[in-house]
This record gives sequence, structure tokens and C-alpha cells, in this order.
Amino acid sequence: MGNAVNAANLYRYIAKPWDGTDLILTIKEALRSYKQDQELEKQHKILQQLNASLEQQVEERTAKLKQEIADRQEAERKLQSCNEDLEQFAYVISHDLQQPLQSIIGFGQILMLHYQEILDEEEKDSLSTLVNSGLRMRQMIRDLLTYSRVGTEGKKLVPTDCNRVLEKVLANLHSSSTQNHANFISADLPTVMGNETQLLQLFQNLIGNALKFSRPTFSPTITISVKPEGEQWCFSIQDNGIGIKPENFNRIFGIFQRLETETEYPGTGIGLASCKKIVQRHGGRIWVESELGVGTVFYFTLGRVELKSGQSHER
Repeated sequence: MGNAVNAANLYRYIAKPWDGTDLILTIKEALRSYKQDQELEKQHKILQQLNASLEQQVEERTAKLKQEIADRQEAERKLQSCNEDLEQFAYVISHDLQQPLQSIIGFGQILMLHYQEILDEEEKDSLSTLVNSGLRMRQMIRDLLTYSRVGTEGKKLVPTDCNRVLEKVLANLHSSSTQNHANFISADLPTVMGNETQLLQLFQNLIGNALKFSRPTFSPTITISVKPEGEQWCFSIQDNGIGIKPENFNRIFGIFQRLETETEYPGTGIGLASCKKIVQRHGGRIWVESELGVGTVFYFTLGRVELKSGQSHER
């Protein structure tokens, strides 16, 4: 009995003659304590097993995640390489196509100039269609070259004053804006991390579209605004033009996507695709909100450099 008492960690002295009640209580306490120790040891072993199992699961999951990350990085590398190859291919093809196309346009213009007196109306119309188609194809090729250069010839992003960019754009569009009696309202724009040449293209495409897609009986009013959004600036270019149907909001950013006829609104359908590519290269995003017959707002984000006043002024 002494061993049982000692095993149960019950160190007590029981004097002879033994008291029956005290002896029974002592034995019961010894058994209870012993069973408790056995249960604790059992639970400890179970916890050790669970811990070992959990550690193994963590190791396996970690290894799986590392492999998934490695696979994703490899897929991204291959995709990047593929995109670069496609951009280079588009650049080479576009460049090489210009020379023979220029010859076709040139010969057509020579025929129209030197033989118009002996050509009948149908022949003149055919030559005119040939030349116009060639000119449109040349513009498409040039726009495609511009689009491909966004990724292949992009310079390092540096602090760029968007006020200066806007001034150059409005100077480039002066003739068109004067002809349309356009009114421009602009906020004081911030300095962003950007490529000035590409930002010129971005602003000019969006503002040029606002001028192009104006309503016939309305003078265009174009508002350029900006507000902070986290670590970026959110720009908006709003017009009061013909608007866009909601189902076309995503489609318009695709290459060669046109919603209007070439006769009514000239263009190649590459401008907004280039805008999207430029914004993405600058680490931002671009989207549109519009209502038919009311107007359109294009939003895009660019990386912040410094905070400037947001007071509005007319240009």
C-alpha cells in the first residue's frame, strides 16, 4: 500500500493501528490521483501526435505553396516573354508593311492626277476608294506601331507634371477644339510618376475622343478633374457627348473595336486600347461611366508623387 500511496504522490504517514476510515480515504485519493496522472499522460501523448501531424501538414502545405508560387512565377515569365515577342512582331510587321503600302497609295494618287481627264466616273471612284483605303490602312499601321511601342519602348517612369502634359495636349488639339467651340475646365493637376510621351498620348486620346464624339447641336464641355485615391491619383475626363451603351464599356478598350461607323466618326479603334496599355504600364487602371445622350466620364489612376492644390480653374 505504501507503494501505491507513493506512486500517487500522497506522502502521508499512517500510524498503527490503522484507522479504517482514514485508510479508505487515503487509498481512494491515491487511486484518483493515479488515474488522473495516467489520463494526463494519455492526453499528452495525443497532443504530441496531433502536433506532429499538424507540423507535417504545415510542411506539406508550405511546400505546396512554394511550388504554386514557383509555377505562377514561371507562367508569368512565359506570358511576359510571349507578350514581348508579340509586341516585337507587331512592331516589325507594321514597320515593314508601310513601304509597299506607301507605294500603292503613291501610284494611285499619280494615276488620279495624270489621267483624270481620260478616266470615267466609275474608274475615278475606284481609284479614290483605293487611295482612301490605303490611307486608312497606313493610319492603322501607324496606330498599331504606337500601340506596340508602349511596351517595347517605354522609358523609365519619373516625376511628370500633368499640368505641362495637359498644356501640350490642348495646344496640339487647338484647331479641333476651336472648330468645335469647345470649353475646357481643369483642376490644378499633380505631378505623377510617369512617362511624359505616353501620358501625352493618354490625355490626347481621351480628350480627342471627347471632341470627336460630341453631340452635333452642343458645344463640347470637357472637364479634367483629379482626386487622391490611396497611393495613387484618380483622374477623370468628363464630356457632354453622345455617350456609350453600358454593354460596350469593356469592349471599347479592345484593339480595333469601334462602336460608330468610319464615315461618321473617323478612327482606327486603337486609341482606347493604347490608353489602357499606357495606364497599366504605369501601374494604374482605367474604366468608363457613361449615359447615352448625356455624356461620358473616363477614369484612370496614376502613381502619386506629391500632393497639390485641387482648386479648379478654367482654361
